[in-house]
Amino acid sequence: MLRAFRTTRRKSVRSTVAGFALAIALAGGVAVGSTAITSETAQAQNSRGFADAFGPVAEMVQPDVGNFEGARAAIPTVIAAIENENDRQVAGNLILNIGNNLNDASLQIQGLQMMVDSGLLPPEQVAQYNSFIGRLAFQNEDWPTARAGFAAAQAAGFSDPEVDLVALTAETYAREDDIAGAVSYTMSQVEAREAAGQTVPEAWLLSRLQDTYDFDMSAEALAISEALIRNHPTQRNWQNTLRIVNQLFELEPEVRIDLFRLMRLNDAIVDRSEYVRYIEDLDPRVMSNEVQQVLAQGLDNGVFEAGDVYYTEVKAIADQRAPQDRNGIDRIVAEGENGDALDAIGAGDVLYSISDFARAETMYRTALERGYDADTANTRIGITQAQQGNYAAAVETFGQVQGQREPVARMWTAYANYMMAEGA
Repeated sequence: MLRAFRTTRRKSVRSTVAGFALAIALAGGVAVGSTAITSETAQAQNSRGFADAFGPVAEMVQPDVGNFEGARAAIPTVIAAIENENDRQVAGNLILNIGNNLNDASLQIQGLQMMVDSGLLPPEQVAQYNSFIGRLAFQNEDWPTARAGFAAAQAAGFSDPEVDLVALTAETYAREDDIAGAVSYTMSQVEAREAAGQTVPEAWLLSRLQDTYDFDMSAEALAISEALIRNHPTQRNWQNTLRIVNQLFELEPEVRIDLFRLMRLNDAIVDRSEYVRYIEDLDPRVMSNEVQQVLAQGLDNGVFEAGDVYYTEVKAIADQRAPQDRNGIDRIVAEGENGDALDAIGAGDVLYSISDFARAETMYRTALERGYDADTANTRIGITQAQQGNYAAAVETFGQVQGQREPVARMWTAYANYMMAEGA
């Protein structure tokens, strides 16, 4: 169902690091140009002992010599001679140059890190160099180092519309098969963005939604679904999130009905099997008027055809029963008012099926007062409130729902909040 997200995520990661070898080469060029690799430079700016160790290696990397393997072997000697931060910066520059010429990511990372650690980089370059460290480590499949580089780049204020460090960081967890870590990290970034009033990229959430679906992580999928609807309430996202909740949570028919109601409201029922299950959960002999509505939507959406055997058989049952409920509604309501909790909930359900949401809410409240299951009653009170456009009250009511119905109530809450945000 959601496999398209996987391709999108991999493409995003590839595009984020595309052309990165050139970027690193340019960074190395800038560094070398600004601090020429010569023994004279070391003597002028660095400690005497470091200059003595540095000089012979600097000669090895000159264009007319190009002994980079020899320079690689001498790196430990240069590092051992470091006495101050100027030494560290120049040594890092040298190691980066060697790594660039040998196409050795480990040396490139080492050189860049030493330059950052020296504290002598121009402030505007700190974020960029840390991002280079992270991306080089990513390409080198050194996931912890990549995360550290990306985090340091973010802390230094890195900003590039072509590079998504959050997506890359989350991907490092996924590459380690730590899907829970990828989800946890992404959601922490989502919460930070939301708290700051900033836009949350849709791709962050879609990638993690795919992962939670693939790995049957129902609780995490629900949280991501809520965030996706908060930030990107498109028709496709409503469809995918509601269908994922429906598939990952093993809901009993009585609970699933209320999720299907939200799915129908958002035109998120796509498959014939979903329509059939919704109808069977309702039972055309009991909730005939609602079944008629479901059949009509399925017909309009091309899921059913007028000559479809299943469609015609169910429609015949619903068409026979529906007028009885509509014509006898006063008697049904009276029974609900005068009977027990079961009578009241039954009356509320029939009223709901004929779209009399105000009276249905009253009956559901009566059922609750008479001891009917609070989670069921509150779910349906909240739904009737939402159907009447009383979204603030619905959110409050859904907040009281626990147990198996909680995922359903939370998605209805997402819908109510969305409608309030839209000014509906």
